[in-house]
Amino acid sequence: MRGGFGGRLQNDKEENYSLRHFNRKALKLLFRHLRPHWKTLTLASLAMLAVTFATLAAPYLSKIAVDDFILPGDLSGLNMILLLLLLVHGLFWLSSFLQTYLSGRIGHIIVAQVRKELYRHIIGMPMSFFKKRLTGELMSRITHDVNALSELISSGFIYFFNDLLTLAGIITIMICLKPSLALVSFLVIPFIFFSISLLGKQMRSAYRDVREKLARLNADVEENLSGIRLVQALNREAVNTGKFKTLSWQNLKANLKAVSYFALLFPTMNLSRVLGEVLVLTYGGWLVIRGNITLGIVIAFLGYVRQFFAPLADLSQVYNTYQGAAAALERIDEYLSLKPEIREKTNPVLLKEERRGEISFQHIRFSYNGEEVIKDVHLHIPSCETLALVGPTGAGKTTLVNLLTRLYDVKEGSILIDSTDIRDLSLNSLRSLISVVPQNIFLFDTTVKENIRYGNPDATDEEVVTAAQQVNAHDFISRFPLGYETEVGEGGIRLSGGQKQLISFARALISRPDIIILDEATSSVDSYTELLIQQALTELLKGRTSLIIAHRFTTLERAHRIAVLNQGVIEAVGSHKTLMKENHLYKGLYQKQLLGKGST
Repeated sequence: MRGGFGGRLQNDKEENYSLRHFNRKALKLLFRHLRPHWKTLTLASLAMLAVTFATLAAPYLSKIAVDDFILPGDLSGLNMILLLLLLVHGLFWLSSFLQTYLSGRIGHIIVAQVRKELYRHIIGMPMSFFKKRLTGELMSRITHDVNALSELISSGFIYFFNDLLTLAGIITIMICLKPSLALVSFLVIPFIFFSISLLGKQMRSAYRDVREKLARLNADVEENLSGIRLVQALNREAVNTGKFKTLSWQNLKANLKAVSYFALLFPTMNLSRVLGEVLVLTYGGWLVIRGNITLGIVIAFLGYVRQFFAPLADLSQVYNTYQGAAAALERIDEYLSLKPEIREKTNPVLLKEERRGEISFQHIRFSYNGEEVIKDVHLHIPSCETLALVGPTGAGKTTLVNLLTRLYDVKEGSILIDSTDIRDLSLNSLRSLISVVPQNIFLFDTTVKENIRYGNPDATDEEVVTAAQQVNAHDFISRFPLGYETEVGEGGIRLSGGQKQLISFARALISRPDIIILDEATSSVDSYTELLIQQALTELLKGRTSLIIAHRFTTLERAHRIAVLNQGVIEAVGSHKTLMKENHLYKGLYQKQLLGKGST
């Protein structure tokens, strides 16, 4: 039986999903991707018809062989029938291969296309989208839900019609050969449906339990591996291993229960087939003895009874396949239907060749979850100036730079770069002007060279080395056994905090930005590394407009001006000396950090 019950594990939502609620818009999404492959689909359909023909022809040819040639003793005619049987089976082999290959090929191609479309759409969504959704949910849409479409296409449409035609053909031929014997053969059908229905219900429940237990196991593994340093530091290995053992045992028990139901499926189907054969031999043999039918008809019936059960079992599972795929398709369409809050203009303004990097926040306001977090901010940053943003936690510093890069859009007012509203630029153009160095450095699990080149995929190896040299990263990279080909590990786990920081500076520098946003990423490092980082910062900020979110007041030394932000409002702008005299908030923050009691 193709697919069976264990071919795919269903979500809870799929269990009670009704095809009556199937979204036509979601179906259009599927057919939009199917339409370009109509030639391949047509060929697969022709192969399906050939499979059906070969399946139906074989038992009937056996009847002819027995009645017309074996019993009369016609050896030459028998040889001809045997040759014809070989040709029929050859046709079945070839057409079955083509049907399976072509439908599978279309399924995988469409999966790749839909996954690419969904991935591109998701990563283009604003930050507010990601804050409302779990990473696991997004991964499930891109992997599990899209894979469900492959099953629908490769083992759904084509096989559904194949099984339906095969069943219809078998029933028609059996009735034409001997109606009474056909009706006796069909007595086993209620037993089949009852068995499959009962087993199917139990297996769906069992596999759903498997999914739940596996999800808990995966979540536990991911959490402990992500926090491995804390796990080891707090000596939690034994405790966590015990918890993992419990979750693993629960997962094992759930799988064993599912396997036990699955193991009952094929013996049950075999028992149904045997019952059908017994009915055919009993009643058919009696009819042969009475002279009502020929022996060839009984042999043909035995062949059709054996063929009858596989498509019948498959059709009983078609609903489950469509049920899961339809639910998955609707969830995919739900995501694709979401319109990004950050919209680009149809005809964006082109960047000027001579850019200054001048920034102007003009009375901007921004609210998040109904709370206004930026309130009438008006600020001008001249070209090549370094402005530091200082304020208590939650003052709106990070939100302000997120608005500059259009991770969010202002609700009121406007942000200008070189007198051009950033909403008039394409997102690619805007973000090519700006390079962001975040506080929490993220490196990809690849080489040092590729992590630096991430800032400019077209950069040559020489440019990568030059950027590393400019930010004082070249020396420590050269000391690695593999140099720039050294793998940094997941999140850069094989590097120190200072090394990751310098690589992030090189990555920002190689993108040749006009504006640098530095969410001050100065880690707790030794004095020598601190010196290297400060020198690298000088190189990174030189000749560029810079906006620094200052967490350590040592960074303020390189700022031309300092803006004090509090509860979404800029309280004051000026030099360190001026703000110490005139702004109580700034003075308090400075003294608090100076005494080692906190930071901005």
